[in-house]
Amino acid sequence: MKKQITVLVGAALFIAGCTSPAPYRVPVEDRSDRSGATQRPAATPEAPASGVIVQPIEGIPVFRPQQTQPLGDSTEQPITSGGSSAAANPAVVALLDSARSDIGQGDLRSAQSGLERALRIAPRDPEIYFELADVQRKQGQYVQAEQVALRGVEVAAGQSQQLRRLWVLISLIRGDVGDQAGADRARQEASRY
Repeated sequence: MKKQITVLVGAALFIAGCTSPAPYRVPVEDRSDRSGATQRPAATPEAPASGVIVQPIEGIPVFRPQQTQPLGDSTEQPITSGGSSAAANPAVVALLDSARSDIGQGDLRSAQSGLERALRIAPRDPEIYFELADVQRKQGQYVQAEQVALRGVEVAAGQSQQLRRLWVLISLIRGDVGDQAGADRARQEASRY
């Protein structure tokens, strides 16, 4: 009997504690965008009784040191060119290195798979488009290879070295399928850069 009363009193206290208002207010900022423009709070919310002050982080710059890695003694072309997103993403660099290793071992399917993953991570990197189009060309997937290379041309706007490489590759692809006129046009386009 005494045990049942203790359990009932404990349960009643627990329920009473759950239904009573909290001794402090939790500050909540509504960041939902209902009008299409970001709404900023008019003032910093009042400090709760605990003395904690909540300040929005908007407008406060965050500084992080830029990581640089030496290129080493690689005889390959650099993985990226100026402004490329792969330089900032170690996963993309690893995928490119792995794909190049797979190409060296003759495993073009694995290389293509890795390059497609890299492209999903860094869709604005023209080097990935170049590598993927070249692998597809080596596999005989000429239509896909040309489409990927042309998308790479769009992405590489303003990067003359990448544009030249992509147009030379397009020339090779068109030559492989017997389109000599198209190959000549692509070579002429490459010579502009």
